Amino acid sequence: MVATRRARFDAKRTRRPGWVTSGLALAMLLLAAGCTSSGSTGTSGPISTSAPIKGQKITVLLPYKVPQSILDDFTKQTGVNLSFQVTSFDALHQKLVVAASSNTNIADVTEMDWSWVGQFGGSGWYTPLEKSLPASVVTDLGQTNKIFTTHDHQYAACYSNDLRFPIYNSAQFAKAGVTSFPTTFDALRQTLDALKAKHVTQYPMSVALGATEGGITPWYLLTLSMGGQLFDKDNKPVFADAGSPAHQALQFEIDALKNGWVNPGAATSDDTAASDKFTGGAASISLASGPGSLVTANDKTQSKIAPNAKGALMPGISGPGPTLGLPEGLGIPSTSKHKAAAVAFIKWWESTPIQLQVYKQSGFLPCSAAALASLSKTGDLDGGPIVAEAVKHLTPLFPNGAPTWYAAFSSKAQGLINSAVKGGTSVDSALSQLSDATKKLANR
Repeated sequence: MVATRRARFDAKRTRRPGWVTSGLALAMLLLAAGCTSSGSTGTSGPISTSAPIKGQKITVLLPYKVPQSILDDFTKQTGVNLSFQVTSFDALHQKLVVAASSNTNIADVTEMDWSWVGQFGGSGWYTPLEKSLPASVVTDLGQTNKIFTTHDHQYAACYSNDLRFPIYNSAQFAKAGVTSFPTTFDALRQTLDALKAKHVTQYPMSVALGATEGGITPWYLLTLSMGGQLFDKDNKPVFADAGSPAHQALQFEIDALKNGWVNPGAATSDDTAASDKFTGGAASISLASGPGSLVTANDKTQSKIAPNAKGALMPGISGPGPTLGLPEGLGIPSTSKHKAAAVAFIKWWESTPIQLQVYKQSGFLPCSAAALASLSKTGDLDGGPIVAEAVKHLTPLFPNGAPTWYAAFSSKAQGLINSAVKGGTSVDSALSQLSDATKKLANR
């Protein structure tokens, strides 16, 4: 596994998510949202791609570098000149908000994080793509399209995949007599009991449970995998109902501590401790993991358990369940003066040969089924078959795009979910308080 690919995966795991902005950026975000019609969805008709684009120049603005040798291929194929600009993730988010709220053209193609879709798309700042991209591209991107969709319009095409699934130590499983990763939560409980009874590890599962963004991600993931949602199509909370999947997911985390499946320190540790315990051999399962962590776990320079780490699908109720995706996409601002050329750039990027090149040279995990299948076939993607299958199980955390108040929701959820995990409050009380707080945020 090449170093650049591993570094790219690590960067995605450690960078702050798009919604965790500075106070200034968040204030600007909310101000901008307030100054824009919330009902606007931009021009919904297709972009005309028949007009000549040769000789035009477009600007692409992303938070990551791409080798110039790859970018030159776009100009060679289309005759469109390219200005590729790189800005840090959080600074980029702020720039895009300021430009969009003032109706200023900043670029023709930009980053669209999954957490920006509700605001950027719902405010009319970006151009719908579902009628402009070739049907073959939309089909090949599969479930990732749903994560970039709000108000029935797709506002970005996934270019950098990121999703959550378990990884496990196959050598420790074999020692306990477990031949495969469980596909249901009932079977997972039995597997955890077996690993503990065989004294393979003292605490067989590693999962982040601290009062951090990474600490509430497992709750999101478990809720989806147990067949539920946190929000309905109008982004209203549905997690407080007794017996809801979200309720069961939080109870599962509490039971994991009580049953000795997870180290008690997980409730007070930062997110990196969960990964370190798995790669150090102190846990047999890393529950809310993913492709980047699998690469690290099988790297002998970073992991004591290499090459025994394997990927698996998230368990479900009666078989493998849904999983959580945190991808990044390419979007076209409504202010772009060269939309046809911008569509050509996205179409070019989404071609299988280019996705394979940017993966191998820059570490962007492909989003398309064809590219993932190719990497799986050649063995260039660790756990390729599992990654390709897990992508089919992607489910949006917000059915209609993440709302502008997500940062405040996340902060509140971190404290309440962690309090319940540590026994400071009941599951019912924590979720009821979070639901009430969410309704107040939505009604601001």
